[in-house]
Amino acid sequence: MPKTYAFVGNLNRNALPGEGKGISVFRFDEQTGDLTLVSEYLAIDNPGYIAIDEKRKRLYAAVEIPSWNEGLAVAFDIDPATGALSYINMQPTLGNTTCHLGFDQSGDTIFASNYTVADLGERPGNAVAAFSIRADGGLEPAFAAAAHEGKDAILATDKRQHGHCAVVSPDNRTVFVCDLGLDRIMAYRLPPAGGKLELAATPFTQFPDGAGPRHMTFHQNGNIAYVINELNSTVSVLHYNPDTAELKLGQTLPSIPADFTDTNTCAEIAVSADGRFLYGSNRGHNSIVSYAIAADGSISLIGWTPSQGLGPRNFVIDPTGKFMFVANQKGGGIAVFKRDIETGALEDTGKRVDLPTPMRMVFGQFE
Repeated sequence: MPKTYAFVGNLNRNALPGEGKGISVFRFDEQTGDLTLVSEYLAIDNPGYIAIDEKRKRLYAAVEIPSWNEGLAVAFDIDPATGALSYINMQPTLGNTTCHLGFDQSGDTIFASNYTVADLGERPGNAVAAFSIRADGGLEPAFAAAAHEGKDAILATDKRQHGHCAVVSPDNRTVFVCDLGLDRIMAYRLPPAGGKLELAATPFTQFPDGAGPRHMTFHQNGNIAYVINELNSTVSVLHYNPDTAELKLGQTLPSIPADFTDTNTCAEIAVSADGRFLYGSNRGHNSIVSYAIAADGSISLIGWTPSQGLGPRNFVIDPTGKFMFVANQKGGGIAVFKRDIETGALEDTGKRVDLPTPMRMVFGQFE
């Protein structure tokens, strides 16, 4: 019978409101939604983002320490019998404050995104870097990287790039990099191993000033993508042209209620496995926003569910689709919600996983 594990990356270095413990591994009960801690990997600093290659039984973590001029990408094997992690190797990401890792569709290349809070002019200063994955799951040194240039960033204290995620199109032709500092999604042709990151025919999609595109995800149809804009609290629909790599900006809806006037920043976005619902997280409003997805990819607001904590940086739907787990980075741990597969509605179960600084959660199911 398959075993399902949940892996959680936690801040554990200079982290508030408490010190986390590296990467936590839980056994998942698909019937009850319960998580049982089975192991911890402690010999890693601030694994703020993790990504899983379920098929090959590997986990990759981004080390995010703003005071370092370069972050790290770290590779692990997963023991399918116990969920325990074993270290393979690590590589520098050629940029500062590594906050995201994303695979190409073959699983042979991984892209690291760097937010960049280092002083202007500090090297290496790249927003994105590409790594080939060895046969044993380890990472080769980065073979390509790119820094972004453009109009001044909109953050008050910085005038520069802020890469936050790299997503490869479903056709495996284009690498899209959300840069919330430049209000752009950059587009690169997928590089061959050892090649360069070269701009696509449509090099970028420009968002309104102050939008701050942070994370994006594709719909299962491969022609529609969705982006959550961190700084103006909106979600946008994008229409993908595979021949030109154009992302045509379409519908944009708010992620918070019109009468909410306090500070809010958005974080995560995800489409349900059946392609019928879209979810996003709000930090400040401290909620999960839900939308219904129409046949043409357009979205309509369903409503908001309190995250039962502070600063919901990440959330994930379990493999059955029956539960959602919300990682409240700044207090409240991981909150467990029942999810109605037919309506998309979320209901708090009252269950919590007591972690002080959960940043990112992924599931893996193994025979």
